[in-house]
Amino acid sequence: MKISKSTTTLLLLNLVWMGAVAYLVKRLADAQNAAAPVPAASVPAAPEVRVEKRIVTVTRTNDFHWSQLESEDYRAYIERLRSIGCPEQTIRDIIIADVDKLLAPRLRAAAPGRKDLAYWQSEEKELWSSLDQRESHRQQQAIDFEKRNVIQQLMGVDLVAERQKVLGQEDYYGKRLDFLPDGKRSRVRIAVEKAAGEELAVRQKVWEEGEALTAGDQAQLRQIQKQRDAEIAATLSPEEFRQYELRMSPTAYSVRDSLFGMNATEEEFLEIFKLRKGFDDVWGQGEPEDPAAQEKWAQSGEALQAAIRAKLGEARAAEYVRAQDADYRGLCVAAARFQLPASKALEVYDYKRQVQEQRVALASNPTLTLAQKTAALQAMGDETEQAVREAMGERAFRYYQRQGLGGWMRK
Repeated sequence: MKISKSTTTLLLLNLVWMGAVAYLVKRLADAQNAAAPVPAASVPAAPEVRVEKRIVTVTRTNDFHWSQLESEDYRAYIERLRSIGCPEQTIRDIIIADVDKLLAPRLRAAAPGRKDLAYWQSEEKELWSSLDQRESHRQQQAIDFEKRNVIQQLMGVDLVAERQKVLGQEDYYGKRLDFLPDGKRSRVRIAVEKAAGEELAVRQKVWEEGEALTAGDQAQLRQIQKQRDAEIAATLSPEEFRQYELRMSPTAYSVRDSLFGMNATEEEFLEIFKLRKGFDDVWGQGEPEDPAAQEKWAQSGEALQAAIRAKLGEARAAEYVRAQDADYRGLCVAAARFQLPASKALEVYDYKRQVQEQRVALASNPTLTLAQKTAALQAMGDETEQAVREAMGERAFRYYQRQGLGGWMRK
């Protein structure tokens, strides 16, 4: 029997309708079951909750204002900051910033230059040169020393050291004077820098006017150094002053410089320092102008070098002499800069000795004409220069020559 397409469609519709009716009937039964009461025994009784209203009263016990701490008396201001537990470093920062602000107008007034410069105007070189830079610098330095003294008296710290610490910069004087407490270190630093500024003012004529220092200038420099040492000696104990001299005196700097590249021991330094100090106490740091004094100075210098060689012994004395040679120093610096072995500087420096010996032999050879000697010197220079270039490497070799060194390869 064949079922038509329309009959099939009606049957499908009837099945869908019957399924829908069955679904609705089931949903209705479930809803009625959910609405039915649940026996009390199956649910635990909830505890009774009582809520009491509480009134909280807040009493203001400390109405704080910054004005309570501020004071025209810095010492009182500092004590108040400490009384509330303000960190010591924060107190330092506050006081230093306040003193900076207080003295800023005076520093600006001391600065050279036009105060009314418009944006379209140029700061002429002639105008700048016409100003007394030295007097301006002197005034600014005096204000700076005043500021540092104030901070040292109020906080017991060195202002320069504090600023370098905040900026993450190396404190050279701080390292040299680390055996002293903060207060003494600050006073010594100020005395050293003040004397350096006074010495600079005396030596300025050499650089700006091209004139040599007179006997009067030399006497003035010695007096500045004497006053500096007296001021520092009054600040320190005898042992502290001795330690200061070993670290910061001009004699100590000269001795350390003379031991360049020797890796000297403390004992060697102390022995040479003792000898050099005896010389410096008599002659100071500079060569005398008087011809008669120059001769005595030179004789004393020769005696000093002989005493140093005797203390060091033959082998170390040879190293000491080498350490004074600018060519050797330049080779050591170039080797360090370009990470060459330290032995490389010694190797190349030995070329200098060999070349100098060969030049002496060549100059004294009677069998060669002047033209032949000149040609031989040229070939020797080319060969030496090539050997040094290969030993050091191109970059280190060029760096060495840029320092104005290496003339021994050609002369």
